Formats: sequence, C-alpha cells, structure tokens
Amino acid sequence: MLLLGCTVLVHYSYDVRYLLSLRLEKEYEGGIQNDTLRTSQLTLAPNTTSPLMSAPGEEVLTPSGPMFQRINQNDAWVYSAFFDTYKDKNLIRVFGMQPHALQNSVFCHLGFKHENYTMEGKRTLLLDTHGYRLRVVSYECELADDRRPDYVSITWNTSDSPTNSLGVLYPSSLKRNFTVCYAILYNFTNYKQIIQSVEFDRILGAEHFFVYNMSISNTTDALLRHYQRRGLLTVMQWPLPISEIHYQGQVLAINDCVYRNKGVSKYVAIHDTDEIIIPNNHDNWGDLIDQVNKDYDQQKQSPQSHEKLGTYIVESTFFQDRPNASVWSAIKQNYSISDQVERLFENYSLTVFTDLVRLQNAFVGGRQKSIVRPEMVLFPDVHTTITHRPSATDVTVRQSLALVHHQRKYSSSSPTDIVETTSLRFKDKMLPLVNETYSMFFT
Repeated sequence: MLLLGCTVLVHYSYDVRYLLSLRLEKEYEGGIQNDTLRTSQLTLAPNTTSPLMSAPGEEVLTPSGPMFQRINQNDAWVYSAFFDTYKDKNLIRVFGMQPHALQNSVFCHLGFKHENYTMEGKRTLLLDTHGYRLRVVSYECELADDRRPDYVSITWNTSDSPTNSLGVLYPSSLKRNFTVCYAILYNFTNYKQIIQSVEFDRILGAEHFFVYNMSISNTTDALLRHYQRRGLLTVMQWPLPISEIHYQGQVLAINDCVYRNKGVSKYVAIHDTDEIIIPNNHDNWGDLIDQVNKDYDQQKQSPQSHEKLGTYIVESTFFQDRPNASVWSAIKQNYSISDQVERLFENYSLTVFTDLVRLQNAFVGGRQKSIVRPEMVLFPDVHTTITHRPSATDVTVRQSLALVHHQRKYSSSSPTDIVETTSLRFKDKMLPLVNETYSMFFT
C-alpha cells in the first residue's frame, strides 16, 4: 500500500510539473515564434566584459576572453594562448588558423610586466585531410628562462608592428572531475537538445560545460545564459572571420577547450549536443573509467599501466527511430513508464528515451567520441586524439561497457536494426533535473 502510494505521488508530481511547464513553455514560445539567430560579432581586439540584464535585479556577464585576431595582413588568425611544457621545455602555445601554404617565419613578441622581448618561434599544422585552404595551427614560443609572460603577439618579421595581442592562460588548480566540450553551435535553434544533453551528462558526472557560439537562436541564447547563471556553463564567442576551414574550425575549438581545462578538470568529454556517452552497466563515467583502467592493467599485466592512458575512445552508433507500438507498450510496462511520463518524453523532446531503435553495428574506427585527460594529450580532435604527449596512449572502450548514443536519423530503417533500452535506466534521475530546468527557464 505504501509503495503504491509512493508511485502515485511520483506520477502526480511529474504530471503537475508537466502541466505547469507546458503552459509556461507555450506562453514563452508565443512571444518567440519568429525566433531569430544571434551571430557572434567579429572583433580584432580582445573582448571586454559588459553586463546584460536578463531579469529585474539580475546581472549576467557576456562571455569574455579572446576573439579572433589577425596576423598582419594575411588570412592568418590567432584565438588563444597557453603556457605549456612539452618535452621538458616551457613554451607559450598559440592556437589559430592559417593557409596551408603559408610558410613565413614566426616571431613571438612576449610581454612581461616591465619589459618585452621578441624571439623566433615555430609552427605545427594540425592534421587535416579535408582539403580546405586554411588549417588549424599551433605557434610555439619556447621560453628562454623561468619568467612567465603576461601576453604574446605573433608576427612574420621582427620589425612588424603586432596586430594581435593575447593574454597567456596558465594551468589552474584541479576543480572538477569531468568537463564537457561541445561542438560549435552554428545556426543552432534546438534548445531542447541542449537541455537533454546537459542534464543527462550531469547524471553521468559532468560538472561543467563549454560551448562555442557562432550563431544561435534567441531562445538558445536565453537558455545558455540560464545555465551560466547556475555556474554550469562557459560560453566562448566564435565569430569565425573566414569560412575556408573545415566545419567552422571545430578542431581549433576542441583544442582551445581542452587546453582551458588542463589542470582544472581531470577528464574532458568531447561530443556533440545530439550525442551521449552512456555506460551499459555503470552508473556514471567515473565508474566506467575505473573499469576500463582495471581491464587495461590486467591486459598489460601491470597495476600502473592505465596511468599512461590519455584518451578513452567510445564507439558510436545512430539511434534513429521509435519502436513500433507493441514493442513500445512492452517497454512502458517493463520500465514503469506511465502515460504522464510518456507525455514528458514527448513534450521535452527527450529522444534519448523514445528513439530506441538503433543500427545493429557501431562505427568501428570512425564517428567515435572520446574522453581525454588534458595533461596527456597534445592535439585532441573531433573523434579521437591526433597526437598524445610522450609515453601517453589511447584505449578503445569495449562496446559491452559503453556506447555513444547518437540521436539522429542516419539511414532508412533496416530489418537488422535493434532496440536498445539502456538509456531508460537513467530516466528516474533525469526527469527531475529536466523538470527543474524547464520550470526555472520558463518562469
């Protein structure tokens, strides 16, 4: 009797929140039917922080920090600079993009509190097989002594007047275990997808999120500011100055994000907003990685072997259809999904709980996503790591342990497609978080 009462109360709570959030959402969307895209604006100087009022008495800071800055008159641009140690040498690493064919000498103008000096630097073009004119580049300025510069500028000649100036970012103390780096938001309007991704990742252990904003709708902008106010999200503006680079410069954004979290976050998960790295049996990413480390040590017959792991590769497949009516009815019964909860799935577009029909096979060697240890990777990439630091390596997580659930239509239905319900293990933890976010966001 008590159990039945608890069940009724839970369903009643969901139902009331559902009706409230549905009413508020309709009222809110009634005023934004002509939702327009907000595009990051290009500036050639570091951005300054300015307050925007989002609610009476509540101040929200616009994202501050580096913007794209040009190197002299070439189509070469820099975005951010980091202190780094590589092969026992201290250096300033500047990330940017430049034409593949550009081979000018690189000069670093280092600024200290009371003096400046100029030195010759080096460049590393990151691997890119897509054939675009521009490539992601790392400019490296090796430091001659123990002094730490405050800012750096890049030119092609010692006599050039710098047209860029980046503040140097230094590693901070460890603050969290897991951070998520999302793909660039470009012409992005699906704010419900962000809510699904953020709240599910929070269940799995994510404590903070980074997004790179190129162009988003007003509603998406309001949602990002909501998550910023809660301390869950950092928004980096991404006013790409030129289009001749693969996928809006996504590899550049990923490297920037991972380096920003070096020393700050033990792990960084890299995936898109329509992807979720879901363990099959473990309750969170931490327990999943502990299992992978244990298996790796056993395989290598050494209890410390996992310490050199820099990248955990998780294979991916597409979850693209809903089960048919009879299968869905059985799933509802097995997982105690009431009609009210099903309406929540529908209203909030929680496709991770409804689109359970997936391709039979995962994409081995392609489309996978990764969780990385920032101090162990040199150049991370969209699907895996381009280059690790010395002695570091990667491991592929067994499909029996975890899979990337890519919630997107990829191909026509096939008789070989299968139904997987792993995600439903998390619905009772997920729904209160989603309800809370919608209730807060639409009031």
